Amino acid sequence: MMARRAQRRAIMRAKETFLNNLPASTAALTAALACLALGLVGCASNPTAPAPTATTASSTAPTAPKAQLQFVDLQGFDRDLAASLGAPLAQVDVAFYDRITPSALPERLQKWMASVEAGGGTVKVVQPPPSVTARSPFLVISAISSLWTANKMAKEAAVAAQFRAARAYDASILLKLDDKGETVVDKVAFNQRKK
Repeated sequence: MMARRAQRRAIMRAKETFLNNLPASTAALTAALACLALGLVGCASNPTAPAPTATTASSTAPTAPKAQLQFVDLQGFDRDLAASLGAPLAQVDVAFYDRITPSALPERLQKWMASVEAGGGTVKVVQPPPSVTARSPFLVISAISSLWTANKMAKEAAVAAQFRAARAYDASILLKLDDKGETVVDKVAFNQRKK
């Protein structure tokens, strides 16, 4: 029985020793967790200010004028071209990602051509350098019909304020021969008219 009492006393002392040392180990554990949490928070990015994405940056940032633009059939292209023509730059070239035939000039670009004509400017088609192979006479007819369609849009473009910058320019639709020998639009050049 004495052995059991001694054993109980030893267990009680060990328990007391453990409980007495518990607050010190808890405080150390709490301090370690606090340092870890502060370290993680210090490395995290600012969640209240999201990083600008391509869509937010393009819709909120003012557009800088550029002498070279790539045509994309979106309103952002209209903003870029209006800023470039309103700068005013002496020449603004519009190149294409896609293969565009003269008879299939995009409607968005035709509105700009109509605005050039509404302002008294001229729109001309510059043929590619002659080659050995004969060209179809329908090419010139298709380019003329494309310009006629642009003329119908002149009334719409005259009303739109965004297209007014094009009124001080002439436009040239520069054609080229592609790999297959077919005539396509190389670029459209807006050249500022002399005052």
